[in-house]
Amino acid sequence: MLEAMACGTPVLATPVGAIPGVIQDGVTGFIMENNTPECIARNVIRALNHPDLEGIAERGRRYVEEEFTFEKAVERWRRVLNAI
Repeated sequence: MLEAMACGTPVLATPVGAIPGVIQDGVTGFIMENNTPECIARNVIRALNHPDLEGIAERGRRYVEEEFTFEKAVERWRRVLNAI
């Protein structure tokens, strides 16, 4: 997901694990209710018809570029280790 977003590819995903913390529906990607073929097809059509699909892809790319740097990873680890 992160690699696709970093490449500027619009992402459709289900809200499991850390995904809802990364993808905001209609802002940085698309959240699907489940992964049934019908749901996937419905959401692919929704994404393709979205009037700001390019903007969503760009916001997703920028989000990954800004939040998943080496410096951000070090900062997060520093907070975790300082909390112990």
